[in-house]
Amino acid sequence: MEEGDLIIDGGNEWFPNSVRRAEELKPKGINFIGMGISGGEEGARNGPSLMPGGPKESYDIIAPILTKCAAQVSDGECVAYCGPVGSGNYIKMVHNGIEYADMQLIGEVYSVLKVCCQDNIRGMLERDVVGMSNDEMAAQFAKWNEGDLDSYLIEITSKILAKKDDVTGKGHVVDY
Repeated sequence: MEEGDLIIDGGNEWFPNSVRRAEELKPKGINFIGMGISGGEEGARNGPSLMPGGPKESYDIIAPILTKCAAQVSDGECVAYCGPVGSGNYIKMVHNGIEYADMQLIGEVYSVLKVCCQDNIRGMLERDVVGMSNDEMAAQFAKWNEGDLDSYLIEITSKILAKKDDVTGKGHVVDY
């Protein structure tokens, strides 16, 4: 690496590490952008959401490339300059926190809706509230996905709950 080069770290790093790396590279004249990346499997196929943070001048150099790599939606590309080094990573961290909270809520709702009187992992009998089958829960999640709860996580939860075991032909995949 030499003066004027630009490093882009797209590893969803903890934001203080991006700040530290940028500070270590600054005396050498090497620019650093820390970039949050989101999109999972869909992002890999159709372009991710990109959250770059670093010197604006460095972002301006790579903006045309990021714009072409990012997911393209009806109102534009899924990339925007987020601010100084660490800001893109911070935004991705907040995004993950919200997503993990959503997943926890889905798990809690599943627990409330599932079939009554299941043995828990400690072998103790535990009574759940509603007692719905996998197909009933799949239908409920699909219905919720048509309204205010419309989201990727609710959508895939309904599909996962509905998925039959096509190897053994016995029950649903979620039961194993």
